[in-house]
Amino acid sequence: MTRFQSICQAIGRFMSLQNKNMPLSKINIEYFIRMSDSDAVWLFYHLFKNELEHLKKASVTVESTTKPPSGKLGINHNKTPSNVLYGEDYPEVNRTLVSLLAIKWVLNDDYALFTETQKANKLSKQSFDELRDFYKRLVNKKGDLHALLVAMAIDDIGKDPNLSKELEKHLGGVAVNAKDHSDLVYQAAKSEEAAKAKLIPSLEMVPLSSRDDILGCLHIGSKLNISQAVQGECPPASLQILSTEFGKGNAINLRAMLTFLDVAGAAGHVDSRSCIVMTEPVFQAYMSALKAFEEFSNGSIVSPRACYDHIIETRAEGLRKLGFEFPSSANEARALSRLLCMGRVTTIEQANQFKQALDQLAPEAKKNLVNGLNVDGIDDGVAILPYYAPGLLADATKDTDKLDAVVIPILSAFFRFLARVFNGSEPTPGAEGGIIERDLSFVQEKIKSKEFRYQPEILDGVGFPWE
Repeated sequence: MTRFQSICQAIGRFMSLQNKNMPLSKINIEYFIRMSDSDAVWLFYHLFKNELEHLKKASVTVESTTKPPSGKLGINHNKTPSNVLYGEDYPEVNRTLVSLLAIKWVLNDDYALFTETQKANKLSKQSFDELRDFYKRLVNKKGDLHALLVAMAIDDIGKDPNLSKELEKHLGGVAVNAKDHSDLVYQAAKSEEAAKAKLIPSLEMVPLSSRDDILGCLHIGSKLNISQAVQGECPPASLQILSTEFGKGNAINLRAMLTFLDVAGAAGHVDSRSCIVMTEPVFQAYMSALKAFEEFSNGSIVSPRACYDHIIETRAEGLRKLGFEFPSSANEARALSRLLCMGRVTTIEQANQFKQALDQLAPEAKKNLVNGLNVDGIDDGVAILPYYAPGLLADATKDTDKLDAVVIPILSAFFRFLARVFNGSEPTPGAEGGIIERDLSFVQEKIKSKEFRYQPEILDGVGFPWE
């Protein structure tokens, strides 16, 4: 069957279900969860054409792959959502569509489908039930569903470099100064000029109250990337937004739901058949962090640093129970905890490799790395955020022999690189705080190269685009 025939067949099914031109306002929860995955994908296409076009043009990020992704849609049950819609695979389209499908799987209590292709550390049924209850508590009427679908559809469109140019045009040529793609989406969503031009048309699908919740959610996302906090990537200063009015109410709940969905679809560009990243340890890490955020926002946890340390300490305690020993120095132990979070480490074998790699650094490099990882960015100087460090760590150790002799030199090389990124940053009590984000994606091709596998020290000669 040709692609044209496949599309005609899909459109025929779409029309027979009378949802081809169905506006979002007509879709209730019961109707949505009973749709087939294929029909849901076409529904998303109809509702979010503009947003999906942005995702098609999204810049390639770290942890990308050249292997054809696995899928289960189409007449032969082997197509990805992106391939069904466009005849080819766009990584960010697949990621977002899997995240959108995950809403349906969770609300429909479909544990088997949600975890279908998970292997190691599979999400337990008990944890899935907890996730399901979390969503059902917050998505109990169709307006809640609509806000969640729209927020998920637009959350990553800032990865398209053209969005910034389009926004600048609607602002009369005024330059857009966005620190990252999340900040760009927020600026585009709140702009009155962009709204008049319907730059993000899906925002027009929901009432003003839902739009305000989505804007609040995007504002939180522009200040705090929850995944970065869970992975020890951002400094404690990022958590300050939770002590404001945005730390309570619908906006933070929407942000929390989006975060789980983002993780659920994170590997959609590799395997779109289920949520392969939302495994048991990953779920526990995120749920623990969200509980800490709630305690911080209601005052039970007193400061951003205390909240942050609660998150990384929870991860560290899991490794201690396996027999792992942290360094006696508090600052070194805290720095190592952050590195272990960045490396998504869950076994004592991995933890020992990270510890040995840190110990093998030259004294000056180790000092710079430990110091840099201990700056909060709140009254102790400016903290450096090593953007994409977790993804680069995953790329660095992917498809390698797991023997110490192979992994430890690779980790040490990456740690030396990070030490240079921090560039002498150290805790300075009383100094003005702040965050400087350093985008490390420029080094991904070097890290993915065969040369790096055999000579990881080549990273020592890499310069920085900000110098």
